[in-house]
Amino acid sequence: MTAMQYLKTVRFDKQTRILITAVLLVLALIVTAGGALFFKIDPAEARQLAEELEREAMQSNDVRLIFGNNLIITIIMFVPIIGPIWGLFVLFNTGTLFAVVSIAKGIHPILVFLFLLFTPVFWLEWAAYSISMGQSVVLLLQIIRHQVKREIVRTCILITACTLILLGSAIIEWAMISI
Repeated sequence: MTAMQYLKTVRFDKQTRILITAVLLVLALIVTAGGALFFKIDPAEARQLAEELEREAMQSNDVRLIFGNNLIITIIMFVPIIGPIWGLFVLFNTGTLFAVVSIAKGIHPILVFLFLLFTPVFWLEWAAYSISMGQSVVLLLQIIRHQVKREIVRTCILITACTLILLGSAIIEWAMISI
């Protein structure tokens, strides 16, 4: 059986879609943790970058900016082929930001990463990212199978769901920053 013949037999039911999204969530966590663990920077430079990041965070302490930034990232992740590559690149870079902050504060990067795992913002954002990258994969496979019409509707529904998830996340993040 060729790959194309096998692809035609695969059903993209709810369980398959959840499995694809779960695999991408695990991959996203690994890539983010990798960025946090493997990024090396001089502590003095890390402190300078961390101060700059803190200033930017205070200036962008606006739900619209937080939401808009995350939404743009997520929308790009829906694009077949490019989306998951872009998404994993962004998540690795996010991990490097975790490393900068942790090095500047003298904390091991994995502790910062583990701390963030206990925040709702982290899980809401990474859920939206995983959903969008998962749908990107399914959309690509459906394009190959010439069954794209129905998938476009599902993609629009998932874009709406991710938008609502990210809006909730932005409101929580804004509230956390404002305290």
